[in-house]
Amino acid sequence: MSIRFHDLRPTCITKLAEGQASEQTIMSIAGNLSRKMIEHYSHIRMAAKRAALDAIVKPILDAGAAQNWAQSPSVEKTATPN
Repeated sequence: MSIRFHDLRPTCITKLAEGQASEQTIMSIAGNLSRKMIEHYSHIRMAAKRAALDAIVKPILDAGAAQNWAQSPSVEKTATPN
């Protein structure tokens, strides 16, 4: 595997973006990039996109499951004594 010096900048920017660094932080580290150049240099992997969406969807689904359970007439809901 051959690594070119030119490949380091896009790799660094992509890793920062996938690590949830703010645009301002990325611009500061990468040296005054514009928003358009951040988009050009970052190549967010599908796994990172899925992880980001899972972080949003999972709490919603969990809350929905809890709400569905609470509204379900077929489940006997008895309080357990303490």
